[in-house]
Amino acid sequence: MSTRFRVDLLHPGEDLRQIGWVGRGWEEWLAGRNAGTHLGVFALACAVVLAVVYVVWIALPARQLRSDLNAVPALRRDLAARASELDLLKSNLDTLSGEARRQLRWGELLETLGRETPAALKLQNVEATRLAAPAPPGQPPGAPTRFENALRINAVTPARPGSAPLLEVAQFMAGLMRDPEVSKRFQLKSWDIKPADRFLNVSIVLSERPR
Repeated sequence: MSTRFRVDLLHPGEDLRQIGWVGRGWEEWLAGRNAGTHLGVFALACAVVLAVVYVVWIALPARQLRSDLNAVPALRRDLAARASELDLLKSNLDTLSGEARRQLRWGELLETLGRETPAALKLQNVEATRLAAPAPPGQPPGAPTRFENALRINAVTPARPGSAPLLEVAQFMAGLMRDPEVSKRFQLKSWDIKPADRFLNVSIVLSERPR
């Protein structure tokens, strides 16, 4: 009696595995009869994993990065506008601060004038002005004229015989120069008395000291 059998050289042991005599290994999953299907499934799973990795770790961060980069010009424009507003606000605050200091100095000056002015001397006006400063020695001709800040005080006093009006004006100027705030800022530049009908016009100019 003869028995026929076949040997599958491409898939050795397949018949034995089918009847359970030989176990299946992981190599059979890639080299067995359904190796093509298995490889296709494996390739599809790898493609899915790569797609998920690309979307989660590359595509979404890149999209967020592009969105952030597109927002940079608008942020820069907004920053420039805020900086311009801040500069304007700072300029206004500096102006208000300077005006407040000026008002304070004027208030102190007017208080001193009210305290030192004699009863017979009537102040007409007190104004800040700019006068041409004397040229320094050795300045060449044609050089630009320098100006200095000055304070002009105009007043009147009744014309009376004797030296009483002159003494009152002298006492008034001496009282101004004794005041520490006035003497710190101004120095006596000139004064003048002119008769006008029954009154004497008094003009006193105080020049601002250089800082």
